[in-house]
Amino acid sequence: MHRTTPRATRGVAAFAAGALVFALASCGSSEEPAAGPASAPAAGGGSIDVVTRWTAGNSAAAAQKRVFDAFTAETGIKINLTEGLETIDDQVETSVAAGKSPDLVIVNLFDKTIGWLDAGVTVPVDQYVKDWGLEASMKPEALDEWRVGGVAGGELQGLPFSGFSWPLWYNTELLKKAGVAATPKTTDELIDAAKKLRAVGIGPVTVGGNDWTGQKLFYQIAQSYTDAGTMQKVMQEGGYCATPSVQQGIKLFTDLRDAEVFVDNVAGLSADDMYASYYSGKAAIMSAGAWAYTESKASGTGIETRTELGGFPVPSGAAYTKPTAYQGFTGVGFMITKQGASPEKIDLVKQLVTKFYDQPTVGDFVKDASILPPVTGDFASFATDPLLKSSLGLDANVEYTVLPDVWIGAASDPITAVLAGAYGKATPQEICEGLDKATQA
Repeated sequence: MHRTTPRATRGVAAFAAGALVFALASCGSSEEPAAGPASAPAAGGGSIDVVTRWTAGNSAAAAQKRVFDAFTAETGIKINLTEGLETIDDQVETSVAAGKSPDLVIVNLFDKTIGWLDAGVTVPVDQYVKDWGLEASMKPEALDEWRVGGVAGGELQGLPFSGFSWPLWYNTELLKKAGVAATPKTTDELIDAAKKLRAVGIGPVTVGGNDWTGQKLFYQIAQSYTDAGTMQKVMQEGGYCATPSVQQGIKLFTDLRDAEVFVDNVAGLSADDMYASYYSGKAAIMSAGAWAYTESKASGTGIETRTELGGFPVPSGAAYTKPTAYQGFTGVGFMITKQGASPEKIDLVKQLVTKFYDQPTVGDFVKDASILPPVTGDFASFATDPLLKSSLGLDANVEYTVLPDVWIGAASDPITAVLAGAYGKATPQEICEGLDKATQA
């Protein structure tokens, strides 16, 4: 079975065939070493080179630091930490190609990282999850999302850690001010709410039309009339223009755009703009994931007390009977490089990774970063954030759509560029043609 979709393989092919192969020649065997029994802390400590997506200022970074500090105190093993940039995938690939590979990457399963197995950046972890005693406690659906193709039976690309819910946020105070009695459940109700909000000087739906947040919201709307299997196939292979139900969803998106459901100049906005306008009360609705629950409280605006979580309204004739949201486990997880899998490093990596899956550690991340745990256990007492508590009851009120990440793979950046135009003035035909071209590039 191929480790990636053909598109993801193409996205890293030149990298894999050139500098990377040369750089990895001395990084140890490409075969997974057998994991031995748990061992005592290594004499003399040792060190692990880690690149992480959780950077200073992020709520998860504080919980991560507590793990690292405790781990080093217990084992004597030093963590050489590099904070990942927004382009963490390029950052890691460049380091590997230069012969300076980290041992462990804490990163989202998204865009280029989906192609890292084929590129030789990372190793499969199927055997590790068994030998390290993690398989029995891991939720099967969490593991499956990290398998090649997002299906049971595929190679396991990494270990999931940060699960998430991704609902719509509604500022009930602003809706009430505009005369909107309840959160919209249909797109007709959403259009009506947008008109009322604009009439009193409040922006309706805010989103980063120029980045990943806009990409996700577009796909949520575009699949309104399409079943999951068909949508996955289109995301993976293309055929946006040739699939009537997807065309219908794209037309719905442009109808909502032209009805001014989105805030002004949305095509030029970023995720930071989205958060700022929602937290400050300039916009009444946004689409944001669980990672923002604690961040919203930290904003000091009190927005978490005025927010009701729900789904994106659905049109008449939709494939869904309830408003839609996302949920998944493709958030931050652990990917082991070939260097990290070397005989000199793998036991150190094992000790660190398994430390993260201790129940108290997972609970700490639930409390401070509002993750949905990928492991079984009772974490209710840790769910102290009001929005996290609210999100735990979302299942009764929403239906979950297909998150595009693992399906669009390395086409993510060109797709995002196409969708910036979709938030501008692009026609449905221009959008579907652009998406087909980006998918096949």
